[in-house]
Amino acid sequence: MVDKKNIVIKVKYPNANKKLEDLSVSKVITEWNIKRISLALLGLVSFIVILFFISTPDTDDSTVVIAPKVLETVVNTPAKPDAVIHKNVSRAFLTNKITNNEPTEKLELPLKLSKKKPTSVYYFVELTGMKGKTIYHEWLLENKLITRKKVNISKDLWPTSSRQLFGDSTKTDWTARLVDETGQIINEIRFNVLYQ
Repeated sequence: MVDKKNIVIKVKYPNANKKLEDLSVSKVITEWNIKRISLALLGLVSFIVILFFISTPDTDDSTVVIAPKVLETVVNTPAKPDAVIHKNVSRAFLTNKITNNEPTEKLELPLKLSKKKPTSVYYFVELTGMKGKTIYHEWLLENKLITRKKVNISKDLWPTSSRQLFGDSTKTDWTARLVDETGQIINEIRFNVLYQ
């Protein structure tokens, strides 16, 4: 035989002590789950940041790759130096020796130096009409300042020079320049160094 189970439903009726209005009004209780809200915001911010980096084009110049044959051609071909000449500069070049404030010879560019021993190179400049001014000799390696020498000019015709010691290095892009007190370039020689 089949057992029948009875279902019982209980209904609460208001008693005499409670008002009917109190039972019909429901109360809403709001609880904030701070952990879940924080995790949702963190996920949203992470998504936006990742989307930003993916959609932004890469403009970094350091990722440019030069083919080895092109680089070899650039280094081995003797190019004319980029020189900036100012109206007050009568002579400016690189030399290997200075005697009595005069250069002994003009060096050909690109410079070919020994890998085995360090070599001194002088940046010689002769200035006219700059009496009473202050200038600076600067040597830069790959556009980073290596040395700076201050020179006070006391005559109308003023030969000046500075020396840089070169040793075997993988960095070869050099600049020797002369600037005034305001940073204006008076003379500049850009050159490469080939170590042999």
